[in-house]
Amino acid sequence: MTESHQPTVFSSTAAMETSWKKGELSSIDPFNLKEINFTIRQPEASEMFPPEEAQLYIDGCDYETSCDDLLLAIEIANDFGDLSQMTILDAMCGPGRLGRELLSFGAGSVTFHDGAEIMINHAKKQTAKKELIDSQQINFIQSLIDQIPLPDNQFDLIAVHNSTHQLKSFEKLVTVTNELTRLLKPGGTLLIADYQRNTSQNFLASLEERLFHTKPDIVLLLIPTFEAAFSITEFQQAFNLAPQLHNCSVINACLPEMTPEMLERVDQDPVKGHVLDFSPISLRAIAQKEIV
Repeated sequence: MTESHQPTVFSSTAAMETSWKKGELSSIDPFNLKEINFTIRQPEASEMFPPEEAQLYIDGCDYETSCDDLLLAIEIANDFGDLSQMTILDAMCGPGRLGRELLSFGAGSVTFHDGAEIMINHAKKQTAKKELIDSQQINFIQSLIDQIPLPDNQFDLIAVHNSTHQLKSFEKLVTVTNELTRLLKPGGTLLIADYQRNTSQNFLASLEERLFHTKPDIVLLLIPTFEAAFSITEFQQAFNLAPQLHNCSVINACLPEMTPEMLERVDQDPVKGHVLDFSPISLRAIAQKEIV
């Protein structure tokens, strides 16, 4: 970042959204986003963190006031209403924060899934600290994402948050989509919330704003994440190749509606980039399993 261009200081999330809607990339392009070819996907080096990197991720991301998973849980609660009768899979859950937030919103049953033992152990440890009501059920499973050892037709909702960009190929995305569809109950919903690759000015302006609110050492890690993310078109294609899915929709993300209480919680997160993730830099890929 140059001295002549300082990040915008926002007083509210509404002001952030106003900036995104302008879709304006700064003329100096401090992160050289115009030089990146977002039309071609560059996969991550590995589909899973090695243990030492996984621990660094846990230490850096799973803190009490983090709001990224809270915002997605609010989005889910707004869309589905009463979660008390729902069985939910938090797939590729990492530290398990989304599943814990959904339990706080009253989810009846949450299964935490990840491929890494260190992530599942952390999710177990943190979930054990929560006060659950008697009717709530929790489960944990460690496996590859395309080989989850569970019977068909298990879940009302499967949510995957900021994880599919780690998959090695489009073909793997198709395989994973079909595996998650297998686990859905008829009429159940698959929700993938992740970063995206895009070439629109709105995307580039929103990504620039996100990087302004990101530590310089993290910027070097975050840009390759966007290069590895799947595009809206690729998610549409993957969903079309899952025969049991219908009512498919892939759209840009946006901030969910929040009560003053929830907005106060979100504002406690010192990492303002988490709010900025709920903008055109991210997408929502949503579909339902057919009822036969």
